[in-house]
Amino acid sequence: MMVETRKRNRVLVFLSSAAVAATITTAFVPATQQFQTHHTGGHRSTVPLQAALSPAESLADALLTKGSNLVGEISNGNINWESFAKESIYAVSNFSPDSVAPIVIEKLITTITLDNPWHSAAIAVFSLGTWFQLAILQAPVDFSNDKDLPFQPGADTYSPEKADIFYGKRQFMVIKRVLQLASLTSSFTSGIVFDWLVLGKLFKDEEYTALKRAEPRRAKIALRLCEQLGPTFIKLGQALSIRTDLVPEAYALELRALQDAVTPFENEIGIDILKREFRVEDLSLIFSELTTDPVASASVGQVYKGKLAVNGKDVAVKIQRPGILAKIALDLYILRLLTPIQTRLQNAANGVATDQEDIDTAILLVDEWGRGFVAETDYRLEAKNTQDFQEAMKRRNLDAVCAPNVVEELVRDK
Repeated sequence: MMVETRKRNRVLVFLSSAAVAATITTAFVPATQQFQTHHTGGHRSTVPLQAALSPAESLADALLTKGSNLVGEISNGNINWESFAKESIYAVSNFSPDSVAPIVIEKLITTITLDNPWHSAAIAVFSLGTWFQLAILQAPVDFSNDKDLPFQPGADTYSPEKADIFYGKRQFMVIKRVLQLASLTSSFTSGIVFDWLVLGKLFKDEEYTALKRAEPRRAKIALRLCEQLGPTFIKLGQALSIRTDLVPEAYALELRALQDAVTPFENEIGIDILKREFRVEDLSLIFSELTTDPVASASVGQVYKGKLAVNGKDVAVKIQRPGILAKIALDLYILRLLTPIQTRLQNAANGVATDQEDIDTAILLVDEWGRGFVAETDYRLEAKNTQDFQEAMKRRNLDAVCAPNVVEELVRDK
């Protein structure tokens, strides 16, 4: 029993070390290197998060099994470190061809003498760090199921209570997403904290010169971060882009690109959505012309220019980002979890005490913002609101204020 307990503790120590190694490695990679992109149809496109994810239990079991096997081999003294490390290189190379991890591990193998137990332990930690990255940090979350959600699109469907119940049963998904968010933002946030706390507070620079000097560069990184983090943070960036009272002007100027110039999703996916929504195999039955690439792209969807086949009228075709509500629901749940921490840290930085009313107010703001964001995913509601707005302006003879005409028979959910 004692031997089994020691082995289990060794597994936990190795897994923890691997997680720390993977996270630290990511944190010190420059933020400009953390965004993997590819080109599709002349546009830069981030690596999609919609790919299917294996069941959470199998991922966790695979990681634990690897750690258990490693500890067993260490205990028996017959582990082949070189073979184990090369397995990690092969796995991460197949998963992420652009990753620097294979090169780092291979350099360790070829330049370190494996007879030294400390060198062997270092290779073990970095190898397990690779497996941890594959199973936790880089494996995508499955957002493809639009039916299995805590709530559906609508003006009054958002429910924090339903989200608590829903994600309370899916804690692995929540932890995985939190770790992904942390790994993506670690370099950015640590740089800001260093400039503010060390170069500003500790060095008594009341003008925070280093922090201000880095604003233009960090603003560009913040723009890319919003896109990489997904639609919830794109929407947050859009809101901040017009609030120079909350963020520096350099940030606001960069974030304005999120209003209509967000990296679009793949055109092939957009075409598939149109065919599915209209239930046709040939889109020429609906549109005689349709642009190959979107003319605008934002947080919720992207817009193509088309011409109707029936009457030749020019139209704007708005297509919703796939799996958007699943992403929004999970991120809103996480934001509600993190809001108390963020409120306390912000008040501490400003030298203000935090009471429960501050936290409750901040959570209410997240809920109100989330309620509006969820409503935006209801395209039928958006069409109705556009028509109601048009009629209201006509009744008031306000011809200067107008809205696009809705082709009601072609309105769909997506």
